[in-house]
Amino acid sequence: MKGLSACFMIGFILLSGCSNSAPENEKQYTMEESKENGDTIVDEEGKVENLDKLLQFIDQVNENKSAQVVVTNFANRQVSLNELSYEGNTLTYILKSGTGEEEKNATCGSIEQKSGSISLQGCEGEEPVIGLVQVSEYQINKAKASMKN
Repeated sequence: MKGLSACFMIGFILLSGCSNSAPENEKQYTMEESKENGDTIVDEEGKVENLDKLLQFIDQVNENKSAQVVVTNFANRQVSLNELSYEGNTLTYILKSGTGEEEKNATCGSIEQKSGSISLQGCEGEEPVIGLVQVSEYQINKAKASMKN
């Protein structure tokens, strides 16, 4: 009987330690909220929605206009919000968890679109380059064409 109790306790401890869900009192940012807010979204499969919002942000930065955009990643049952803003030659990056807790922030020199990716360059801190989105040149061109219409 003691052996069965011990197995039950160990199993319970392991299962409770492996839980990835947010505490019940913390509300997790959802895909629906992300769509309603017009975020650029990267889903579980790496598919990018609202890429035009991120491309418009890049255009506004290149034109030295104030702008902001949120790139939300839904991967591995976790949500991360990449908040970007540009104001007066300052490109700011804030990474938040799905519950809104700030995890990292940086000031970067530029945002760059290269074949296959969009990233922040010349960032202060531990990571001089911060990758935002992996996307094909075809998807970028398709989104740009839809922006012209």
